[in-house]
Amino acid sequence: MVHAFLIHTLIPGSTKLLYHQIYAQDSQLRHVSDNGVIGERKRCLVECAAQVHSEYQFRRAVIGRSVEDDVQRIHSEDTLPEFELGYTRLEKDSPFNTEKIAVWLGAGYTCFTLICEKTENRMLAETVLKTLIRFLQQHVGLLTSPTEACTKPERISVILDKFLPQGNLLFMNHRVIRQLEKETESIIKQ
Repeated sequence: MVHAFLIHTLIPGSTKLLYHQIYAQDSQLRHVSDNGVIGERKRCLVECAAQVHSEYQFRRAVIGRSVEDDVQRIHSEDTLPEFELGYTRLEKDSPFNTEKIAVWLGAGYTCFTLICEKTENRMLAETVLKTLIRFLQQHVGLLTSPTEACTKPERISVILDKFLPQGNLLFMNHRVIRQLEKETESIIKQ
């Protein structure tokens, strides 16, 4: 089960949460009072994004590949760039009541993260995340312009509803993906 889907920045410095979709029940997050639930949820998700951001920046420093190289590649080619894949362990109470795993893919200034149960199939999560990114880039253009996540949240929601229904990871072959793509495009064109 996926507990949350995040789109956040990877620029040096602090990360900014551009879009999030929560699938988990409130009981999954640390105990908070009713009047502070929304603010606490967002703070917890920003904390998760910051952990992923830190891991990404560390890997970039070790590899020596700059973000500018990725950005130039994204703008010059019409294909998806080479993504940095990672799995970050989110310990108990940091920020969820139980241990979770963050599966993330980052390139350029944008990172896409799925927060899953620690026992979730990570290869399936990675495959679904790559499929989501492909369709998000096609219909929203998030890799070339990450701020589109703030201006077109309804398109992102439609894509998530089709490829990640209620936070469930789906095994999909090419025929299922093609059918979901047709359904998604008909909804977005309306």
